Amino acid sequence: MTIDELLLQMHDLILIGLNHKTASVELREKLYFRQEEIQAILAELGKLYFKEVVLLSTCNRTELVGIPANEPVNDEPLINYLIEKKSAHDSISRNHFYVQRSGNAVHHLFEVASGIDSLLIGEDQIIGQVRDAYELAVQNGTVGQLLHHLFHSAFHTSKRAKTETKINDGAVSVSYAAVELAEKIFDDLSKKRAMLIGAGETAELSAKNLAEQGINDIIIANRTIEKAEKLALEFKGKAIPLEMISEKLHEVDIVISSISVSEYVLNLAQVKKSMALRSSKPLLIVDIGVPRNIDPNVKNIDNVFLEDMDSLEIISKQNRQRRLSEIPKVQKIISEELHAFQHWYQSLEVTPTIKLLRDKFEAVRTMEIEKYQHRFSGKEIEHIDAVTKAIINKLLHTPTVNMKEHTNGLANIDKATLSTIVHHLFSLDKKET
Repeated sequence: MTIDELLLQMHDLILIGLNHKTASVELREKLYFRQEEIQAILAELGKLYFKEVVLLSTCNRTELVGIPANEPVNDEPLINYLIEKKSAHDSISRNHFYVQRSGNAVHHLFEVASGIDSLLIGEDQIIGQVRDAYELAVQNGTVGQLLHHLFHSAFHTSKRAKTETKINDGAVSVSYAAVELAEKIFDDLSKKRAMLIGAGETAELSAKNLAEQGINDIIIANRTIEKAEKLALEFKGKAIPLEMISEKLHEVDIVISSISVSEYVLNLAQVKKSMALRSSKPLLIVDIGVPRNIDPNVKNIDNVFLEDMDSLEIISKQNRQRRLSEIPKVQKIISEELHAFQHWYQSLEVTPTIKLLRDKFEAVRTMEIEKYQHRFSGKEIEHIDAVTKAIINKLLHTPTVNMKEHTNGLANIDKATLSTIVHHLFSLDKKET
């Protein structure tokens, strides 16, 4: 069965959202929901529209995944609901949203979880955000059997993509490329100190990447000390004014500078003095400011490694290309996981029928044993009971497997029709007398 055929057979599920492909960052920010907002929304959506629902909201996407309480469900009220919650009618419209249903929704979620639908292909952060959204919905009682299995299938897809392909290999952001360079120069980053010059978005990403590699000793220098203090508090670092950079330079091993200035914040003399104070131990300086923040002549000092935006972009571009080449491998994994999920989903339709069939056989078996039990001793009845149970299990094993697997000439019969046929053949709605 092809993927397209599988997608057509999935029912009930709907996914509504906007992301970096359909809306600018300004618009995405307007539809970003905090955790406490999501908790309230899940409760409302559970009452108004869904029997199961999860809401994912990050800086790059807001997506609603749900099983409607009543079919069919119109996407317009759901889109309007999300917009109204943030009072964003003036800026966000229906055109910024995409709607996926059935198997297409499953396929989309698997792409999101595996990182190939991200702004930075293969990023690790998204799977943690998907997991957090799922767990929050679980805590609020809006996840049932179907979404539970769906999201765990998405987690498994993500794990396979990460372990079976190279979709996560290599830095694809400039800030992470800086950390990748540091890993090549220093053996153990956890024992190193870092200084971030600037406290904007790039500095925040750099701090996050450094922290993930075990660097917990970070100095943050900024023109506005309040911004530096705020970022330092988040990463348990220390804030200093911009004027103190040269004083603290000898204390750190890694410098990442990302501010906008009209003149260099570090010159040749300052770095030479610092290197003398640190006994010429290696120093990595990453200049990703535009215009450049560091005097380019600094690279001529022994044991000073100066990298700029151009060298980092080369690293990032090479890694992006490598990750893009891995997408077909990830899509193959997604296809396999979609088949597995579809198989599980279809089995739900025949499970009640299988139970009724087994109950029917068990009722006949029990009734017949009761008719003749007076002819046998207690020990003999126990043996007869065990043997007849084994016979029933063997007789039902093949039809049970065929109903679940949809094999042996049944592939052209849908599960509902198959269940109806079995009901009729064995009169499953009638009790044995």
